[in-house]
Amino acid sequence: METTANNAANVVRQQTGEVIPFRLAYPIKLKDGTTLEVLNLRRPVGREMRNIEVTGRKPFDLTLQVVQATCGLTHDEADLLDGGDVNEIMEVVLPFLETGRGGKQSS
Repeated sequence: METTANNAANVVRQQTGEVIPFRLAYPIKLKDGTTLEVLNLRRPVGREMRNIEVTGRKPFDLTLQVVQATCGLTHDEADLLDGGDVNEIMEVVLPFLETGRGGKQSS
């Protein structure tokens, strides 16, 4: 499975730029029985953004939706992430939704 993930990460890196590995302080057990210790966070692409609802959502909900879309987690698996991990992931993920590399676009 690691080889597949590495190949997928390489394809994504080519399409969307940098992939940021995030080591979970509290690994989770996935639906298939494997333990997830590292999330490969990256900027979402358009097809993934279609399923993300931004209006009226809380930042943590948006963070979890981006993680689901870009890391291939199910809703139930994303719900297993520890609150401390989600808080730190949010600091990485939310700038992905801003212009450029996370900074404000200059006038």
